Amino acid sequence: MKTLKTLVLCLAAISIISCDDDNDPTNNVCDTAYTATLINSAFSTANGYVDQVTMDLATHEYSIQINADGEICTIGYQNPSSYTGGYTMEVINTTANTSYSGVHTFSQAALDYQSITPVIVQAGDIINVKRTILPGFTSDQTIGRMFTTATYSNIAYPITEGNVVFLGSTFYGTGGPNVNFGQPYIPLGFKVN
Repeated sequence: MKTLKTLVLCLAAISIISCDDDNDPTNNVCDTAYTATLINSAFSTANGYVDQVTMDLATHEYSIQINADGEICTIGYQNPSSYTGGYTMEVINTTANTSYSGVHTFSQAALDYQSITPVIVQAGDIINVKRTILPGFTSDQTIGRMFTTATYSNIAYPITEGNVVFLGSTFYGTGGPNVNFGQPYIPLGFKVN
């Protein structure tokens, strides 16, 4: 019994130490769920959105404005069941003209966060987030997770949730562009300064 209590206390301490409330500069870590939480809230079923895997175009992209100083430190994605290969993932700060680009392969079973070279953000910066499938794909492999309206009408951007303003989306490559059809589910981790 003493071992179980010790284990529970250790796990609780680790949880407290590793969490970031984004308001305490002395406990400033990468919050991997930063935009995932905001996407899930803004594009919830209660707000009339459907979470699905669709849109057979090579590049899925969206733009946001982050209204906090800090750095984007991870990118998250989940490969569809039809594809085990990689993507070129890009995070572009269009305001400061800085960016990250790298090839990543993600889990098919669950949302998978991977570290990136940090992209510095000043409050108000506009960020483009892109997922482009690598060459050699078939059209059924280009689909990706996103939120759409229940009626498949275009999303009425901008949408503000917390410190983030979702500005728009586009899907292109092998067709398109298809603008504002859905919100790609490509979450970013963020470390607030």
